[in-house]
Amino acid sequence: MGVTPALAEEAPPAVADQPALDIPDSSIHIGTLQLDRPFFLSPEQTQQINTATTGTEAGLAQSLEAAGLDHARSTSIAKAVLGDAAIGASVGSVLASPIAWTGALVGVVSGAIAGLPFAPIGLVIVPAIGGVIGYAMVAAPFMALGAGVGAAVGMADGLINPASATQPGPAAPQPS
Repeated sequence: MGVTPALAEEAPPAVADQPALDIPDSSIHIGTLQLDRPFFLSPEQTQQINTATTGTEAGLAQSLEAAGLDHARSTSIAKAVLGDAAIGASVGSVLASPIAWTGALVGVVSGAIAGLPFAPIGLVIVPAIGGVIGYAMVAAPFMALGAGVGAAVGMADGLINPASATQPGPAAPQPS
């Protein structure tokens, strides 16, 4: 019984593969943003963060390449979008903090009331959970808005400015 292989269809053009992770464990890279590793993160956790952001960056760059941009330009835009989105989310969180603390306070009080029947442990755990939820309910929309604005700024910056990976050519002679 011989089995003949099926005819292979023409493969689509290859897009950029995910870049190899040669990022050191002592820093976190999110697009164009580079941060030193905080003391509370292990090198393995830092590598997981870098792997996730590099994968997201590669996916965005592949989408941009599929839309017709060249590899260097799509990579540059993807880096700018991710870095600026992270900065925007941080700014949104900072701007929301005065209001979000009131949400946290409401969450702590609500948690204390809800945890009262489960005293004494209920008066420790439930208010803490209520405070976190109260803070997050207020801060999350601000972070999302900041990330969206940051991503739009990164996209505009990447489209307006040429890719950093390209080298400038020789200067054109000036007419006399």
